[in-house]
Amino acid sequence: MKAAVITRYGSPDVIKIADAPKPAPAAGEVLIRVHAATVNRTDCGELRPRIIGRLFFGLRRPRRTIFGMDFAGVVEAVGAQVMSLKAGDRVFGMCPLRRNGAHAEYVCIPETAPIATMPANMRFDEAVVCEGAFYANSGLRKFHVGPGTKS
Repeated sequence: MKAAVITRYGSPDVIKIADAPKPAPAAGEVLIRVHAATVNRTDCGELRPRIIGRLFFGLRRPRRTIFGMDFAGVVEAVGAQVMSLKAGDRVFGMCPLRRNGAHAEYVCIPETAPIATMPANMRFDEAVVCEGAFYANSGLRKFHVGPGTKS
């Protein structure tokens, strides 16, 4: 498969389109053919992390070779024990941070990751969720903020 591959830290020039092995779903995982993905603040931050970031992302070079958090696509295959999704489902979601991401033709993610089926009338480019909205929603839930909440 083709992927945007990163093997060292630096400017966006270090990102190269290259062949990468197509992932295979393990038990509890879903293989998705990516139709849309975003470039977001996490991807940009992983390119040039500061000292603390390098402890998290990789000291000398990135642990992940394919970035990309948000995706929309079609389930191509499912691993054993996957119950909520099946091949052909149109889905959107977020890749786990410590695994290769969605800047590739395919991505494998756990069924338990933030993933959901897309509404039938939605295009792939409309379904890609900005990670900022994901984090904002988590904060709203944690602090019990909703309709009618007053400060």
